[in-house]
Amino acid sequence: MVNYTLGDGFGKVREFEVRSGSGEVCITGELDFETRSVYEFPVIATDRGGLSTTAMVKIQLTDVNDNQPVFYPREYNVSLREGGGSSSSSSPVVVVVATDLDSGRYGSIIYRIVAGNDAGLFRIDRNTGEIFVTRPSLLSTRTAPYHRLNISATDGGGLRSFQDAEVFLSVTDSAQRPPIFERPRYTFAVKEDVGKNTIVGSVKATSSDSGEFPGCYFESDVGEGIVRYTVT
Repeated sequence: MVNYTLGDGFGKVREFEVRSGSGEVCITGELDFETRSVYEFPVIATDRGGLSTTAMVKIQLTDVNDNQPVFYPREYNVSLREGGGSSSSSSPVVVVVATDLDSGRYGSIIYRIVAGNDAGLFRIDRNTGEIFVTRPSLLSTRTAPYHRLNISATDGGGLRSFQDAEVFLSVTDSAQRPPIFERPRYTFAVKEDVGKNTIVGSVKATSSDSGEFPGCYFESDVGEGIVRYTVT
């Protein structure tokens, strides 16, 4: 009669156990290839006389496609100058980003425009998520001042994002000038335990068309781990 036990010295393995009477190695916890892909531990066999021997058990997990791509952020807003004054067919106007927790080919992502591009004004780089205007000269505030594109993300195993990204593109008059910030970069410090709706700083921009727009502020929502940008 032989009794089987897990050996010491390799740390506790919570995901597997060995059945003492049969030597069967069984799964006892959740396995995740992205967290740990290899397990190695000793198993000791002891007879009734107290003699024992040790064998090393190595378990290699095989990755499965168990995560969908997720867009963050999911909504994008872009302003384009009429007639292509602020864009060209070789420069991206926005980049959408999706992540997938899987590794290897299951974590690779392909982007596609799935709605809103009936006129063929836009194209997307399927690997990088960069969106380009294919015909900038056709951008017009009269015929189509607004465009909305739906972008899908599909991983290497064929799983598609649960929610598509939405890209809102507005065409502005070629004579209109965007507001300009006083500084290109603002840096603020805030304690991690501040309360919700605490104002941590302000930014200021001026517009040659409509004057000054002060009062833009950051609204810190530390409890939920997000920051909202609000204009008052």
